[in-house]
Amino acid sequence: MKAVEIFRIRRSFGPNSSEKIRGEAEDLINEKHYKGYRLISVSFTVEGSYFYAFITMKKPNTY
Repeated sequence: MKAVEIFRIRRSFGPNSSEKIRGEAEDLINEKHYKGYRLISVSFTVEGSYFYAFITMKKPNTY
């Protein structure tokens, strides 16, 4: 069993797209936190015509 899980969110450019991806990332982090995951890191990047959010979280009950 892997102890770390990486989530990726992709959003195309548009009006307020940076705020939308930030909100989606925040919602995902909160949802996973309530399930016992612990946040390791969050990074945002732009590639081509897309915003990406990479969220790394430690699974519950792993060392």
